[in-house]
Amino acid sequence: MDLSRKILMLDDASVTAPLCSYLGQQGFVCRTAETFAEGRALLFEEKFDMIVSELALPDGTADELFGRELPIVIYSATTDDDAVLRFLALGAADYIFKPCSPRVLAARIALRLPQRNNTVTCSGLSLNMSLRTAYYGGRPVKLTSSEFNILRFLMAHPGKFFPADVIYERVWNASSMQTSVVRFHISNLKKTLFAVTGKNLILSEFGLGYAFASEE
Repeated sequence: MDLSRKILMLDDASVTAPLCSYLGQQGFVCRTAETFAEGRALLFEEKFDMIVSELALPDGTADELFGRELPIVIYSATTDDDAVLRFLALGAADYIFKPCSPRVLAARIALRLPQRNNTVTCSGLSLNMSLRTAYYGGRPVKLTSSEFNILRFLMAHPGKFFPADVIYERVWNASSMQTSVVRFHISNLKKTLFAVTGKNLILSEFGLGYAFASEE
């Protein structure tokens, strides 16, 4: 199962990097491309929940994106009324002017995403993606934002081990070797979950990394 909402962002890397960093902290998974050709290749390989695109890239305009069964948000410095109205008429879910703060962009994206079952339960632990809450047997589990994001990622792949550096890259959506950050949060997460459930739901294996305990 995949608990993340996956966003494809089409724009220059200088624009997408800080936005994807913030969106990653909010539980989104971002993939980026600087041309429509690169974007088409990613769309062929992966399933996305939304496309966020600049109006024009070096190899064309966003017109070619429409006709797909997923929402498309135009994020552009072009504020011309005719351009805005044209893309809204094509079916754009939203048209957001640059510059826009990552917080506002994340909120606008969340509003335009299709609804789906946002509660996932595994080994008796339930996560609500919309409310960002965790419960076990009806008892709330208090987690920090980083702990929730790590738990969400591991629960998406029960029984599969991930090294600390891979967890960092997938959760924070940034290349890093800051394994100490991951180890710190997982240590606290393991203690919190054990205190509530009495189970070791986060497994660790030398040389393999960390995994959420599978129900199998």
